[in-house]
Amino acid sequence: MAEPRVILVVSGEIDVCINLQDYHLETGHIILIGSDSIIEINEVSADARVTAIILRNSINVPEDIVLSALPVEYNRLLRMYYLVWDVIHLTPYRQKTIQFLLNSIVSNIQEIKATEVEEEKSEGATREQVLFLQFKRLVHLHCMQEHSIPFYAHQLHITPHYLSAIIKKTSRQSVMYWINRAILQEAKLLLKANELMIYEIAIRMGFPSASAFSKFFKREAGMMPREYQESISK
Repeated sequence: MAEPRVILVVSGEIDVCINLQDYHLETGHIILIGSDSIIEINEVSADARVTAIILRNSINVPEDIVLSALPVEYNRLLRMYYLVWDVIHLTPYRQKTIQFLLNSIVSNIQEIKATEVEEEKSEGATREQVLFLQFKRLVHLHCMQEHSIPFYAHQLHITPHYLSAIIKKTSRQSVMYWINRAILQEAKLLLKANELMIYEIAIRMGFPSASAFSKFFKREAGMMPREYQESISK
Protein backbone atom coordinates (compact mmCIF):
# COMPACT_ATOMS: atom_id res chain seq x y z
CA MET A 1 0.00 0.00 0.00
CA ALA A 2 1.32 3.44 -0.92
CA GLU A 3 0.26 5.20 2.27
CA PRO A 4 -1.01 4.40 5.76
CA ARG A 5 -4.74 4.35 6.36
CA VAL A 6 -7.44 3.82 8.97
CA ILE A 7 -10.38 1.53 8.20
CA LEU A 8 -13.55 1.11 10.25
CA VAL A 9 -15.87 -1.80 9.51
CA VAL A 10 -19.40 -0.38 9.57
CA SER A 11 -21.32 -3.51 8.62
CA GLY A 12 -20.98 -7.01 7.20
CA GLU A 13 -18.05 -9.40 7.31
CA ILE A 14 -14.67 -9.41 5.55
CA ASP A 15 -11.91 -12.03 5.53
CA VAL A 16 -8.49 -10.50 4.94
CA CYS A 17 -4.83 -11.36 5.27
CA ILE A 18 -2.59 -8.54 6.51
CA ASN A 19 1.14 -9.22 6.58
CA LEU A 20 0.71 -13.00 6.83
CA GLN A 21 -1.97 -12.78 9.51
CA ASP A 22 -5.53 -13.84 8.71
CA TYR A 23 -8.40 -11.80 10.15
CA HIS A 24 -12.16 -12.17 10.12
CA LEU A 25 -13.49 -8.62 10.35
CA GLU A 26 -16.97 -7.67 11.49
CA THR A 27 -18.86 -4.56 12.54
CA GLY A 28 -16.82 -2.76 15.19
CA HIS A 29 -13.40 -3.74 13.91
CA ILE A 30 -10.78 -1.00 13.61
CA ILE A 31 -7.74 -1.36 11.34
CA LEU A 32 -4.66 0.87 11.24
CA ILE A 33 -2.33 -0.11 8.39
CA GLY A 34 1.16 1.21 7.69
CA SER A 35 2.45 2.24 4.27
CA ASP A 36 4.53 -0.92 3.81
CA SER A 37 1.75 -3.36 4.64
CA ILE A 38 0.47 -6.12 2.38
CA ILE A 39 -3.26 -6.76 2.48
CA GLU A 40 -5.19 -9.46 0.63
CA ILE A 41 -8.99 -9.45 0.62
CA ASN A 42 -10.19 -13.04 0.51
CA GLU A 43 -13.95 -12.81 1.04
CA VAL A 44 -16.51 -10.02 1.43
CA SER A 45 -20.15 -10.38 2.45
CA ALA A 46 -22.81 -8.68 0.34
CA ASP A 47 -23.66 -6.21 3.12
CA ALA A 48 -20.06 -5.28 3.94
CA ARG A 49 -19.37 -1.56 4.28
CA VAL A 50 -16.32 0.26 5.57
CA THR A 51 -15.15 3.82 6.04
CA ALA A 52 -11.51 4.64 5.39
CA ILE A 53 -9.10 7.51 5.84
CA ILE A 54 -5.89 7.76 3.83
CA LEU A 55 -3.15 9.25 5.99
CA ARG A 56 -0.07 11.23 5.10
CA ASN A 57 3.21 9.33 5.28
CA SER A 58 4.35 11.93 7.80
CA ILE A 59 2.01 10.34 10.35
CA ASN A 60 3.95 7.67 12.17
CA VAL A 61 2.40 4.19 12.00
CA PRO A 62 5.13 1.89 13.37
CA GLU A 63 2.94 -1.21 13.43
CA ASP A 64 -0.33 -2.46 11.99
CA ILE A 65 -3.23 -2.65 14.41
CA VAL A 66 -6.36 -4.76 14.00
CA LEU A 67 -8.75 -4.82 16.92
CA SER A 68 -12.38 -5.36 17.82
CA ALA A 69 -13.15 -2.29 19.88
CA LEU A 70 -15.76 -1.85 22.55
CA PRO A 71 -18.84 -0.06 21.19
CA VAL A 72 -18.01 3.12 23.12
CA GLU A 73 -14.48 3.23 21.63
CA TYR A 74 -15.66 2.37 18.13
CA ASN A 75 -18.41 5.01 18.16
CA ARG A 76 -15.96 7.63 19.43
CA LEU A 77 -13.62 6.93 16.50
CA LEU A 78 -16.53 6.98 14.08
CA ARG A 79 -17.53 10.43 15.35
CA MET A 80 -13.93 11.61 14.92
CA TYR A 81 -13.99 10.28 11.35
CA TYR A 82 -17.16 12.21 10.54
CA LEU A 83 -15.64 15.34 12.10
CA VAL A 84 -12.64 15.02 9.76
CA TRP A 85 -15.03 14.60 6.84
CA ASP A 86 -16.87 17.81 7.81
CA VAL A 87 -13.69 19.85 8.29
CA ILE A 88 -12.23 18.68 4.95
CA HIS A 89 -15.11 20.38 3.15
CA LEU A 90 -14.72 23.73 4.90
CA THR A 91 -13.49 26.76 2.98
CA PRO A 92 -10.71 27.80 3.24
CA TYR A 93 -9.03 24.41 3.60
CA ARG A 94 -7.94 23.87 7.22
CA GLN A 95 -4.84 21.75 6.84
CA LYS A 96 -3.51 22.14 10.39
CA THR A 97 -6.87 21.24 11.90
CA ILE A 98 -7.18 18.17 9.70
CA GLN A 99 -3.64 17.07 10.52
CA PHE A 100 -4.38 17.45 14.23
CA LEU A 101 -7.56 15.38 13.95
CA LEU A 102 -5.83 12.63 11.95
CA ASN A 103 -3.03 12.43 14.50
CA SER A 104 -5.65 12.23 17.24
CA ILE A 105 -7.40 9.32 15.51
CA VAL A 106 -4.14 7.39 15.11
CA SER A 107 -3.10 8.14 18.69
CA ASN A 108 -6.49 7.00 19.97
CA ILE A 109 -6.24 3.68 18.12
CA GLN A 110 -2.70 3.14 19.42
CA GLU A 111 -3.83 3.81 22.99
CA ILE A 112 -6.70 1.33 22.67
CA LYS A 113 -4.20 -1.24 21.41
CA ALA A 114 -1.74 -0.45 24.21
CA THR A 115 -4.45 -1.08 26.78
CA GLU A 116 -5.27 -4.37 25.08
CA VAL A 117 -1.60 -5.41 25.11
CA GLU A 118 -1.28 -4.66 28.82
CA GLU A 119 -4.31 -6.83 29.51
CA GLU A 120 -2.76 -9.64 27.47
CA LYS A 121 0.51 -9.30 29.38
CA SER A 122 -1.31 -9.67 32.66
CA GLU A 123 -2.67 -12.96 31.30
CA GLY A 124 0.86 -14.02 30.37
CA ALA A 125 1.93 -14.50 26.75
CA THR A 126 4.40 -17.35 26.31
CA ARG A 127 7.94 -16.90 24.97
CA GLU A 128 6.99 -19.07 22.01
CA GLN A 129 4.11 -16.77 21.08
CA VAL A 130 6.35 -13.71 21.32
CA LEU A 131 8.98 -15.36 19.09
CA PHE A 132 6.34 -16.29 16.55
CA LEU A 133 5.13 -12.69 16.29
CA GLN A 134 8.71 -11.41 16.01
CA PHE A 135 9.42 -13.99 13.31
CA LYS A 136 6.41 -12.92 11.23
CA ARG A 137 7.44 -9.26 11.47
CA LEU A 138 10.94 -10.17 10.24
CA VAL A 139 9.54 -12.21 7.36
CA HIS A 140 7.34 -9.29 6.34
CA LEU A 141 10.37 -6.97 6.33
CA HIS A 142 12.91 -9.23 4.61
CA CYS A 143 11.09 -11.82 2.48
CA MET A 144 11.86 -9.95 -0.76
CA GLN A 145 15.50 -11.04 -0.52
CA GLU A 146 15.87 -13.45 2.40
CA HIS A 147 14.32 -16.88 1.84
CA SER A 148 16.29 -19.07 4.26
CA ILE A 149 15.58 -20.30 7.78
CA PRO A 150 19.14 -19.56 9.08
CA PHE A 151 18.73 -15.85 8.29
CA TYR A 152 15.63 -15.48 10.46
CA ALA A 153 17.06 -17.67 13.21
CA HIS A 154 20.15 -15.45 13.31
CA GLN A 155 17.99 -12.31 13.56
CA LEU A 156 16.17 -13.83 16.54
CA HIS A 157 19.42 -15.10 18.14
CA ILE A 158 18.28 -18.72 18.17
CA THR A 159 19.26 -21.82 16.19
CA PRO A 160 17.45 -22.79 12.97
CA HIS A 161 16.36 -26.04 14.61
CA TYR A 162 14.84 -24.21 17.59
CA LEU A 163 13.11 -21.70 15.31
CA SER A 164 11.60 -24.53 13.26
CA ALA A 165 10.38 -26.29 16.39
CA ILE A 166 8.85 -23.15 17.92
CA ILE A 167 7.04 -22.07 14.75
CA LYS A 168 5.66 -25.57 14.23
CA LYS A 169 4.48 -25.77 17.83
CA THR A 170 2.92 -22.30 17.87
CA SER A 171 1.32 -22.10 14.42
CA ARG A 172 1.09 -25.77 13.36
CA GLN A 173 2.85 -24.69 10.17
CA SER A 174 6.49 -24.88 9.13
CA VAL A 175 8.90 -21.94 8.93
CA MET A 176 9.02 -22.29 5.15
CA TYR A 177 5.23 -22.15 4.97
CA TRP A 178 5.32 -18.61 6.39
CA ILE A 179 8.32 -17.53 4.33
CA ASN A 180 6.82 -18.87 1.09
CA ARG A 181 3.45 -17.32 1.90
CA ALA A 182 5.06 -13.91 2.34
CA ILE A 183 7.06 -14.26 -0.88
CA LEU A 184 3.90 -15.25 -2.75
CA GLN A 185 1.98 -12.24 -1.43
CA GLU A 186 4.74 -9.85 -2.50
CA ALA A 187 4.97 -11.53 -5.91
CA LYS A 188 1.22 -11.25 -6.46
CA LEU A 189 1.33 -7.53 -5.70
CA LEU A 190 4.11 -6.99 -8.25
CA LEU A 191 2.27 -9.08 -10.84
CA LYS A 192 -0.97 -7.17 -10.23
CA ALA A 193 0.82 -3.86 -10.74
CA ASN A 194 1.96 -5.15 -14.16
CA GLU A 195 4.84 -2.66 -14.23
CA LEU A 196 7.75 -5.14 -14.38
CA MET A 197 8.72 -8.02 -16.62
CA ILE A 198 8.72 -11.50 -15.06
CA TYR A 199 12.52 -11.61 -14.99
CA GLU A 200 12.61 -8.21 -13.25
CA ILE A 201 10.20 -9.45 -10.58
CA ALA A 202 12.39 -12.54 -10.15
CA ILE A 203 15.44 -10.35 -9.52
CA ARG A 204 13.57 -8.08 -7.11
CA MET A 205 12.26 -11.11 -5.22
CA GLY A 206 15.73 -12.61 -4.79
CA PHE A 207 15.41 -15.51 -7.24
CA PRO A 208 18.42 -16.56 -9.36
CA SER A 209 16.37 -16.62 -12.57
CA ALA A 210 12.92 -16.07 -14.05
CA SER A 211 12.65 -19.84 -14.39
CA ALA A 212 13.27 -20.39 -10.68
CA PHE A 213 10.69 -17.73 -9.80
CA SER A 214 8.11 -19.21 -12.17
CA LYS A 215 8.69 -22.68 -10.73
CA PHE A 216 8.17 -21.34 -7.20
CA PHE A 217 5.04 -19.43 -8.19
CA LYS A 218 3.59 -22.44 -9.97
CA ARG A 219 4.16 -24.62 -6.91
CA GLU A 220 2.64 -22.13 -4.46
CA ALA A 221 -0.17 -20.59 -6.54
CA GLY A 222 -1.03 -23.46 -8.86
CA MET A 223 -0.40 -21.43 -12.01
CA MET A 224 2.41 -19.65 -13.84
CA PRO A 225 2.99 -15.92 -13.19
CA ARG A 226 1.67 -14.94 -16.63
CA GLU A 227 -1.43 -17.08 -16.11
CA TYR A 228 -2.02 -15.30 -12.79
CA GLN A 229 -1.81 -11.90 -14.47
CA GLU A 230 -4.27 -13.01 -17.13
CA SER A 231 -6.69 -14.38 -14.50
CA ILE A 232 -6.89 -11.09 -12.59
CA SER A 233 -7.26 -8.98 -15.73
CA LYS A 234 -10.44 -10.73 -16.84
